Amino acid sequence: MSALARIPHSIAVIDVGSTNTKVVQFGPDFEVLNQRSTRAVRLDGPPYLHLDPETVLRFASRAIRDFDRITPVDAIVPCSHGSALALLDRSGDLALAIMSYLADVPDDIAWAYARIEPPFPEVLAPTNPGALTLGRQLLWQETHFPRDFPRVRHILPYAQYIAFRLCGTLASEVTSLGAQTHLWAPRARDYSTLARSRGWADLMAPVRRADEVLGTAPQLRLQGQGKVLCGIHDSNANYLTYEALKPLVLLSTGTWIIAFDSAAELGEIDALRDQVSNTTVSGAPVGCARFMGGEEFGRVAGADNRTTPSLNTITALIGRGTLALPSFTDSGGPVPNSGSRGRILGPAPETDQERAGLAALYTAQMTAVTVQGLGRTQRVVVDGPFAANDAYLSVLASLLPDREVYRSRVPVGSARGAALLALNGAGHGPETEAVAATVSVGLQAYNTQWLARASEQLP
Repeated sequence: MSALARIPHSIAVIDVGSTNTKVVQFGPDFEVLNQRSTRAVRLDGPPYLHLDPETVLRFASRAIRDFDRITPVDAIVPCSHGSALALLDRSGDLALAIMSYLADVPDDIAWAYARIEPPFPEVLAPTNPGALTLGRQLLWQETHFPRDFPRVRHILPYAQYIAFRLCGTLASEVTSLGAQTHLWAPRARDYSTLARSRGWADLMAPVRRADEVLGTAPQLRLQGQGKVLCGIHDSNANYLTYEALKPLVLLSTGTWIIAFDSAAELGEIDALRDQVSNTTVSGAPVGCARFMGGEEFGRVAGADNRTTPSLNTITALIGRGTLALPSFTDSGGPVPNSGSRGRILGPAPETDQERAGLAALYTAQMTAVTVQGLGRTQRVVVDGPFAANDAYLSVLASLLPDREVYRSRVPVGSARGAALLALNGAGHGPETEAVAATVSVGLQAYNTQWLARASEQLP
């Protein structure tokens, strides 16, 4: 896959998430040599809530230089969420700030976009809340900033913008374009009718392979080769790690919980249940479903609650009938039309332990509905932060008695998948561990009640 001439001494992955930015250094056997993390920075308008790439680049450059002094960095791979675009002018500077997907879309843009949004069967993605859909971002920028938008000469996904800033080569890439952006038609493997009719496709940087070397980063002055790869969408990087285990359902967890079902029928995915497609590094669409699992967990548990949930607490919550009903964000996920309707019924949790237990229970229930709605694939692998949450895993396995649930033993999953691009797909297979279904007392009756009440609250 990769154009690297030899096995690298090490690979540095710049993993830019919506919550944290990490730089992870891998050796050629996928061992983690070093890593650093910092909180993501978002800046208020004007012109709108936007990202701060300069902080990302300073942090990443410093970390890579420090890592390189110990082990030469021969490859650098950017990896990012798929809901941000860089709009560049003729000189390569930003014509407009990089919009955060948490920005509040003006009512006139939401109304106007509803009139031009591409059909679901073409793009296999609904219009997401807020600024999550890149087509809606572009319409906003084009409409509200008539002096700035005409200066745009190149549009890049965020991961490829990081690559551009390091090596100076303009590129786009299919996993980023195909991450429910409305700019890409997954089954046609080409730009959508919307992107073409608005002229946005003509502004997109050339599509390059995720593993393609775009250039080097001479400004970092590394002892290693410092070759910069095109980069990849973060959840698709996770999926790349586990493709050898197909057929499987991969649960890529973090701010979002995204289920990739390698055997899902694309013709049967349901927009109302936030079922979509993602695009693999080879350009093939894969059926997925999603909800903001990490964000919802935090809202139920409390943002500053660091308590580890316990099964004993969950059993007690089940026994007294405390229910967390969806959804605590504006995305309903697998429960249609439940966005921002989340509420707690029954005796309210009173302690951090109880709030954490309810968050784990609720998130596992939402995950189970997500998985069941996609298909019947037996092997389910949980990757990312939720793979370390024992209570969540036990509840999930208990709610999926006809499946085989595994936790990943691979640290920093999306970063590892990104590093795989620099190693020609070589290396050790992912390590997984079976999860036991240990929650039995009252769970099935409780979940039946939860499903019924979740449906009752819908309009």
